[in-house]
Parts: sequence; structure tokens; C-alpha cells
Amino acid sequence: MGLRRMDFLLRRAREKQIAIGAFECWDNLNILGIARAAAETGLPVIFQATPAEYEPMGGAGALADMVRFYVRKFDITAALHLDHGGTLEQVADCVRSGFTSVMLDASGCEFEENVRLSAAAAEIAHAGNLSFEAELGHVIGGDGGDGAESALTVPSEVAEFVRRTSVDCLAVSIGTVHGDYKGEPRLRLDLLREIASLVDIPLVLHGGSGTPVDQLHAAIRLGIAKINICTDIHKAFIAGIQEAIAGLTPSVPGKFYRPAVARMTAKTIEMIRLFADDPRLANA
Repeated sequence: MGLRRMDFLLRRAREKQIAIGAFECWDNLNILGIARAAAETGLPVIFQATPAEYEPMGGAGALADMVRFYVRKFDITAALHLDHGGTLEQVADCVRSGFTSVMLDASGCEFEENVRLSAAAAEIAHAGNLSFEAELGHVIGGDGGDGAESALTVPSEVAEFVRRTSVDCLAVSIGTVHGDYKGEPRLRLDLLREIASLVDIPLVLHGGSGTPVDQLHAAIRLGIAKINICTDIHKAFIAGIQEAIAGLTPSVPGKFYRPAVARMTAKTIEMIRLFADDPRLANA
């Protein structure tokens, strides 16, 4: 129990052909919901946030303190991950703040620049005994964006990228998008199968929200060990706010936000169990 290096959890997940949910954090209420979901299922989770989400909380250190508190309170197994870090300074800040994993996203750069930045970030992470995630190929979307321009991962680049960067887990682009899909989701499972045959490190799926269950399970069987979720749990949280607006007074915040936490917790439980397929496998 407690905070662990993310790659330790993911290697075990890939061996068992299950995946661990990585849930975006934006305030103490949703962190509480994620922790309750982990305690309810008895399965590990990954708390993660981009700088855009943890800065309003007071910075990386504030997020780390909140997560550590709830991990201890509920006696759960978890990792704390920097999602889509944009600079080496942000990576170093999260290392100092007590994260157990970091990501530098240079996937929008040319291959050589992605290698250079990812290798530098991996060195910072490993010096602090953290795991490191990078992205090869580029998953777009979010902020109203469309995934049609996402650059799919090129299998012939994968082994070289992993070797030159010393990355511990690799996010791949196989047809998912950040945010809502604008068309029918259609994952390139053939591409994933080829990628997974080339490297034995855990693979990561960004943009898991809204992806059909059968495609998620197929991706997990092919090597996906971490699935990122933000939109699905945020929508559940917003639905709870709307429920509160319809029937509760905003004058008592402690009661007003309960539906939001309850709905988000229930959705997180659903996703954790979905990714484990059979929850008993994770404890075997």
C-alpha cells in the first residue's frame, strides 16, 4: 500500500493483461473520489494532473500533499504522475514535490527533438528514482480540438526511441483523441499489435474517455497497461453539480458538492473494474 513508482504497477498490469486507470485530478473533491474508488475496488490507481490542473491547487507540491493524505487515509496502492509536462523545469518540480512518475510530452516535435527532450527528462526522473513516460506519435484533441490530425505512432521508430530515451512506459497514438470523439472511435489495433511486438515496456493509451469497451479490452490484451481518463469522470462530476443546483442550496457547500463526488466516485469505480476486466486478476 502507499505511493509506488508507476512503472512497477504497469509492468505487473501488462504481465496480467489488465490496465490501471490514470485519473485526472483538478481539486481535493475529485482526488477524494478517486481514492474512495480505489478503496472500494481494492485495485491500484494512478492520480495524475497536467500543470494546468495542479497550478490552481497551489502547485505540484500542493497536489502531492493532497494525494499522499488520501492514499494514507484509505490505505490504497497508487502512483502520482505528471501528465503532459511541457518543460524540463516542470519535470524537475514534480520530482522535487514527491511525484512517483513524470511525463514530458514532446510528441508534437520532430523525432530527433522528441528523443533529445525525452532523454533529458528521463535522466531527471531516474535521478530522483521516478519512472518516466513519453509519447511517440501525437494524440490531439481537447479544448474543442479534433482528433483527425492526430499523428499515429510509426512502428519502425518505436524500438529506437525506447532505446535512446530509456523511457519506462510509452504512450502511443492509435486513433484515440483527448476529449470527445467527433466521429466513430476506431482504434488501430493492428498498429498496436505491431508496436507491442517490438518492445516489452508498458504501453499507455491517452484519450480513453468515450472509447468503446470492446476496443479497450482488445487494446489491453495487446499490451496497453495504463488508460488515461479525464472527460468521463469530469462529466460525471458536472452532472452531480447540476443535480445539486436543481435541489440543494449553495449556502451549504459541504452538502452541495456531495452529489458531484458521489457520481464521480461511481464512474471511477466503473472504469477501474472495466480496465481490470475481472477484478480478481489484479490481486492474484
